[in-house]
Amino acid sequence: MMSVLPAILAAVMFGLGAPLSKRLLGVASPLLLAGLLYLGAGLFLSAVRAVPRTRRSSRALEPRERLILVAVVLTGGILAPPLLLWGLARSPATTASLLLNLEVVFTVVLAGAIFREHLGGRVIAGALVLATGGVVLGWSAGSLELPIASGAVAGACLLWAIDNNLTRLIADADAVLVAQVKGLVAGVVNVALALFTGAALPSSGSVATSLVVGAVSYGSSLVLFILALRSLGAARTGAYFALAPFFGALGSVVLLGEPLTARLALSAALMGCGVWLLLQERHSHWHRHEPGTHTHWHVHDEHHQHIHEGWEGPEPHTHPHPTGPLEHEHPHIHDLHHGHRHG
Repeated sequence: MMSVLPAILAAVMFGLGAPLSKRLLGVASPLLLAGLLYLGAGLFLSAVRAVPRTRRSSRALEPRERLILVAVVLTGGILAPPLLLWGLARSPATTASLLLNLEVVFTVVLAGAIFREHLGGRVIAGALVLATGGVVLGWSAGSLELPIASGAVAGACLLWAIDNNLTRLIADADAVLVAQVKGLVAGVVNVALALFTGAALPSSGSVATSLVVGAVSYGSSLVLFILALRSLGAARTGAYFALAPFFGALGSVVLLGEPLTARLALSAALMGCGVWLLLQERHSHWHRHEPGTHTHWHVHDEHHQHIHEGWEGPEPHTHPHPTGPLEHEHPHIHDLHHGHRHG
């Protein structure tokens, strides 16, 4: 249960960002606001990294991981946020928030079809039920409201799904560093593009509010999301993250005064059912851990029986360490140590 907590907290923080961003769109263009939100995340995480900490991995990103991080910043940091906010500006916050459930569908499909992540029946069913909960509230008069705006939100979801699966490939790196780079680069680029195309900066108070919302809704949630990727994999983390639009809808009711409807209650029931399905997943079979080396926080469990050579100390700790070869059977999910293929 503890392994899913970062994913759920990330969903809460990100979901509440939708109604808060809706209020800020009255004083800033979508592109400028996207930049300010990510800049707030990057500046906040830069401050976090400036504080000495003894429990942070210092492993540098490898050349391949740096290329992946570039793709992550481009898809999830530079392209997706302006699309989302453009759609958000042209639709009710509840509709846009709940359309974000498409992200879980795209994430699960890409994880299984492209990135070869194992998907059990309960994962697929849970993801579909969670996504259905979002569709229930986004449906109006037989069709989704404002199809052009909805298409923009769907495009953002697809880009974030690509981002999620790519981030999974570098999730064992320093999560704060990855999120910091993404926030700073995406923030600076989008703010510069907005100003270059004629956007005007809002008041200093609005800028400060945008930075704070970005720090919590984008910065903190992204770090938690990356931590969840390590232990759950992209499909399962994405499925839990589908709760974000529901929290966004609740926030719209509380913060924006949008109506509390029976459809919101039905959506809550469906999402509760989806989470239950995910929590009930059990997967066990004989599998092999291939030889390799990686760096991440760990304790001396059955997957970490290695010679330390100067890395003695309290657990958990982090250092480069060998893995495998090891063959055994136990309940597991597609985490950092279980990326094996299933015949």
